[in-house]
Formats: sequence, structure tokens, C-alpha cells
Amino acid sequence: MSHKAVNDGQFSLFDETVQLRQIEHVDSLPKTAQALVDVIGIDATIDLVKMFAGDEIKIPEVVDGTSRMWAVLVECVGREAAVQLVGRFGGVSVYVAKCEAALKVHRNREIIQSYDAGEPFDAIRRRYKFSRSYLFRLLKKSV
Repeated sequence: MSHKAVNDGQFSLFDETVQLRQIEHVDSLPKTAQALVDVIGIDATIDLVKMFAGDEIKIPEVVDGTSRMWAVLVECVGREAAVQLVGRFGGVSVYVAKCEAALKVHRNREIIQSYDAGEPFDAIRRRYKFSRSYLFRLLKKSV
């Protein structure tokens, strides 16, 4: 196993966006995130969310410019995606959504699938640190 793979595995424990990478339907993301996905793809968008969630960022006007934001974008999403961002949004401030609702929908689907697959109610409740009443309501909604 490569050093990078080990590090990726270790850091994924603390990466709140891991679930976003598993979202099958981009339409569950906020419109601003969908616009970014259209330009730079889901992985680069998630990298932006990880770094700038809830912030508005000004996209540089020039590719390979001297602005600090250009360097940050290249480090965050890679040069190719940064070039695409400048091409589409150059000089414009872009809001990077937190995508909390999409994460919650994905989490709830996982919980329902676990329960339907036979995982014990209390095991699910403890894993997600939910009260009994909250988990009952969540599972009842899915019926």
C-alpha cells in the first residue's frame, strides 16, 4: 500500500465530506454546488467545500496570476480545475455551500438501509449518537 493511500485513509476519518463523494444524485446538492460540479466535477467541488464551506470566494480573473487566491485554488482543486473556474467565474465572487442538507439526506438513506438490512435499532442509534425518539421518527418517515 502506498504512503498516499495510508494517509488518505487516515485523513478520511476526519473528512466530513467523505459522504458527499458518495452522493449518487448531484441534484440533492444546493444549486451553487451543482453549478460548480458542472464546471469542475464532483471531486473538485467537494475539495472546495472542504476548504471554503459557507464562504464566498473571489475567483481570480487571470490564469497563472500572482494572486494568493490563484495559488490557493490550484492547491485545493488542482491546476486544471482552477483554470476551468477562472474561465467560467473569473473576477466573480462565488458562494461555496456547506451542503449540509445533502449530507443529512445521504446519512438518513444509509441509516434506513442499515435498518432494512437487519442491523439492530440500538446499534444504529449508538453509532449515530441519536436518541431513541429521533431514530424512531426518522425510520417512521421512510415508511
